Amino acid sequence: MIQEHTRRRVIWNRGGSPVSYVSEKLNLDEETVGGAIHAIKAAAGLRGADSIIIYDNGDVTDARGEEIGNIYDED
Repeated sequence: MIQEHTRRRVIWNRGGSPVSYVSEKLNLDEETVGGAIHAIKAAAGLRGADSIIIYDNGDVTDARGEEIGNIYDED
């Protein structure tokens, strides 16, 4: 069986703040995306400046590709 995340596409994998761009791509408000990214990074022990990769299904991985959360799962 093919896992859902195998069909995801990267929408953010560079430095800087992804909030505005990711908000537009995921059709979510910037406050929601910013809060979710902050919570996901904190739970994974990452700092604000640490790089992450964000996918079109909301999945977030660290720079090594380890799954650390999903924007849609954060309140």
